[in-house]
Amino acid sequence: MEISFESSSSRGAFRTSIPGLALRIEGHPSIYSVKDFSVNGLAFAAGDGIFKVDQQFKVDFILGKKDLLTGLEIKIVRDIGKGLMGCIYVDLDKYQEARLDKLVLEVQKRMIKLRKKKGAS
Repeated sequence: MEISFESSSSRGAFRTSIPGLALRIEGHPSIYSVKDFSVNGLAFAAGDGIFKVDQQFKVDFILGKKDLLTGLEIKIVRDIGKGLMGCIYVDLDKYQEARLDKLVLEVQKRMIKLRKKKGAS
C-alpha cells in the first residue's frame, strides 16, 4: 500500500491520505475519491454539486477492489469548495472505531518509518 506524506492535525485529529482510497456511497453508482481522512471524519471529491450539507449516507472505504471499512455512516458538515465535501462519522460501532483507528495508526507508522529512512540516507 502506497501512502502519502501529507497530513494535518489542525482539526483535532491526525489527518492523512492514501492514494487511491475511495468512497462507495449507498444509493450512488459512482465511486468518489477520498482527499483525506482521520478518526473524526473525511473529505471527499463530490464532483458537480449533487451532495448537500446535512445529508447523511452509509459508505464503504475501498482501495482498488478491496473493501477496507464498510457500513460507515457519515454526515456532510461543510462544502469545502471546488467539489470537496467535509464529513464526520455518525454512530460508529466499536468494530468500526477500532478498524478506523488501526488504519490511521498504520499510516502514521509508515510515515515515521519512511522519515527515519530518509534521515539515515
